[in-house]
Amino acid sequence: MMIKFRLGILKGYTDNYKQYILSCKEMGIMYEVIDILSCNWIELIETSNCVGFLCGPPCEFQEWKTIYDERLYVLNKIMKKPIYPSFDELYIYENKRLMSYWLDLHNYPRPETKIFCRKADFLDFIKVNNIYPLVFKTNVGAAASGVKIIKNKRTAISLASKTFGIVNPHFALGDLKFIKGKKWTFPSFGSIQKHYLIVQKFEEIKWEWRIIKIEDSYFGHQKLLKGNFASGSSRVGWHKPPEELLLLVKDICEKGKFDSMAVDIFERNNGTYLVNELQSIFGSYDDAQMYINGHPGRYLFKNGQIHFEEGYFNIYKSYLLRVKHFVNILSTGKER
Repeated sequence: MMIKFRLGILKGYTDNYKQYILSCKEMGIMYEVIDILSCNWIELIETSNCVGFLCGPPCEFQEWKTIYDERLYVLNKIMKKPIYPSFDELYIYENKRLMSYWLDLHNYPRPETKIFCRKADFLDFIKVNNIYPLVFKTNVGAAASGVKIIKNKRTAISLASKTFGIVNPHFALGDLKFIKGKKWTFPSFGSIQKHYLIVQKFEEIKWEWRIIKIEDSYFGHQKLLKGNFASGSSRVGWHKPPEELLLLVKDICEKGKFDSMAVDIFERNNGTYLVNELQSIFGSYDDAQMYINGHPGRYLFKNGQIHFEEGYFNIYKSYLLRVKHFVNILSTGKER
C-alpha cells in the first residue's frame, strides 16, 4: 500500500541518508532529499511539502555536530517540523558531556566521570587523586577514536596544558589525535580538542554489551575486547543478552522518550554492569543485530513478558525500522 505523504531525507556530512532512501523505496514512500548544509536550507524545507524529516547527524568533528544540531533545533523547535529520531535523542548523540549529565541525573550506574572546564580544577583533582590509569574522552568520536588512557600524573598534566593552555586559554594548542590508515598515521588537525576534559575512571571489563531499541524492537550482542577497547574492535559475540540489560535499556528509553537508541554497557569482571554510552545513530552492518542459538531475531515486550521473534529486522543498517516507526507516528498522530 502506497503511503500518500512525502518524507524529507536530510543530506548532511555523511552518506547514511542513502539508507533512508533505500528504506523509503522498500516501503513505497515518496521522499525528497534535502541538503541540510545548503546556505538556503530553510527555503528548501519550506518549499518541500514534506510532512516529516529523517535525520542522521555526523560524529567526526565537533563543529559538524554543532552545525547539524543548530539546524535541527530550528527545524524542529522553531519551524515545528517532525523529525526522526527525536531532537532530544539526537542532541545527546555524540555529546559525551551532555550524556554524562543525563545519566547522573537519572542515577544510572556508569563509570565515574568528571567534566573539567578549568585547568586549575583538573590540577587540583589529580593532586589529591592518584587513581591511574585514567580515561580521557573527546566529546564526539565513535569507535573509541577519541579515547586515551593516561597512566601517570606527568602525562595528565601535559594533556591539560595542551587542552587549556600553559598560562592562558589563548595559548591552548589542543590535544591532537591521529588517524591510522592502512600504511600511514595522519594527524587529525580537524579533531583538535580544547578547553575541556572528560575524565573517566578506568574499568576492567570482560566485554561490552550493545543493547539496541528501535520502537518496540530490542536486540543485543557483545562487543568483544581488542586490547583495552570494545568499541571499534569489530569483534562481536552473538550471545543471548541478559534480561536485566533489556529491562535497563527499556527503562532508559522510557525516561528519555528515546525511540532509536543503542546503549553500550560494560560488564565488569565481578558481573556488575555500567552504562558507557548512548547512541541514537549507530553502526549496524548485519541484517540481524542479534542471534539466539544461531537464529536471527528480536525481542518484544508483550504483557510484561519478553518474547523472541525470529527474522531479519535490521535491513539497511537498521534504517528501515526507523522509517517504519516514523511513518507509524505520522500516520497515527501519536505524540512522542
